[in-house]
Amino acid sequence: MEPLTNVTAYLWGRLPLILLFVCGYLVYQLMAATRITDGFVAWALRRSGGRAGRVLLYIIAASAVLSSFIPNTITVLTLIPVLKRLDRDFAARGVTGMTTVLMCSALYGAAIGGTGSMIGTPANAVLFAALDLFQVAGRNNLNFFNWFLWSVPLVAAFVLLAWFVVAGLGLPKAARGVVIDLSGTAGGGVDARQRYGAKLFWLYMGYFVLEAVARENVPGFAAVSPVVSLGFAGLFLYLLFVRSAPDGGGRSGPLLTGRGLLKSVPRRGFVFVLALAVLVGVVHWTGLDHKTVVLAGKLLKGDMDPRLLFLLTITAVITLTEFLSNTAVVTAFFTIAYYAAKGHSMDPLPLMIAVGVASTCAFMTPVATTANALAFGEMKGASLKVMLGLGFALNCLGALLMTGWLGWILPRLY
Repeated sequence: MEPLTNVTAYLWGRLPLILLFVCGYLVYQLMAATRITDGFVAWALRRSGGRAGRVLLYIIAASAVLSSFIPNTITVLTLIPVLKRLDRDFAARGVTGMTTVLMCSALYGAAIGGTGSMIGTPANAVLFAALDLFQVAGRNNLNFFNWFLWSVPLVAAFVLLAWFVVAGLGLPKAARGVVIDLSGTAGGGVDARQRYGAKLFWLYMGYFVLEAVARENVPGFAAVSPVVSLGFAGLFLYLLFVRSAPDGGGRSGPLLTGRGLLKSVPRRGFVFVLALAVLVGVVHWTGLDHKTVVLAGKLLKGDMDPRLLFLLTITAVITLTEFLSNTAVVTAFFTIAYYAAKGHSMDPLPLMIAVGVASTCAFMTPVATTANALAFGEMKGASLKVMLGLGFALNCLGALLMTGWLGWILPRLY
């Protein structure tokens, strides 16, 4: 009975974290159901004024903000209709070659935003499981609130870096100085149903920020946090699935229903996703993913400067994620990072967090993530050559940025 008791005690202690991710998924669903995401994208694009370079910046930034709280695939699906319309508008002004840079802007923002919050990517859930598995010191200090202390500056810097790459290296010369009309993205005003959904979003954010702060500063709160968090989750579910929301957008009743949790995928992009799934299956069946990760782990052995270990680990994760399943890569590399850090007398926590962050930075190939496959499949005329070139540049610059920032800030926070 003791192992069962230990597991139960572990799950109870981690219940606030589990509920954070579960409620985070429901937050994504409420944003999709109320079309808050569409309104936010339209607002962001209007702020750009229609200038090509600024349009790219606002696409990256809007995509990053959205994917901090909803899956990056859904972020890209939200943006694809807008990207197609922008591509047609630029073509009508005589500007060709915008398809790939528009697509890459959305993909870069979606990948970058995955690090913006603890619920931004499934890799973060795997990270916490790995930290608990190895009982890494300092893992309990990692919470919803202090994650933002290092992630928000990183996301902001990454957005500017991605903008430099797509606008400085990828923007066609003919597009410079061109201004397009974005009045068609205006949409209607915010209705009562959307305002209700926005209030629930901020209720979710406010509770888990306060829960994290209270855990650190209120004596005894950590012991009762699972009960309080369970109560909040019950209230949140009631507000989403039972209580009738204000009418709006032609809809009435509760914001969410069980049947409404499924979302369709564009047909052309879905074909690319199926092809990606087949490719991942073949690679896993042949054992190529495991062999490649093991080989990469061997390269990290031996004496080296901690900063070099940080850079090589991040670079290896980014590179492998471009061609292999990021789930397989990140799962294996948490183990590699833990033992590599121990072997170099380093704290494993910062290096393992860096692995999780790097696993979201797949900027180069259409097969790197589902979002990449969907976007490349939907954006007809996108150039693989340009995507590879721009992605390679951002991978290299991003590895340096992550090494410098994470290597400096994480040991100071945790």
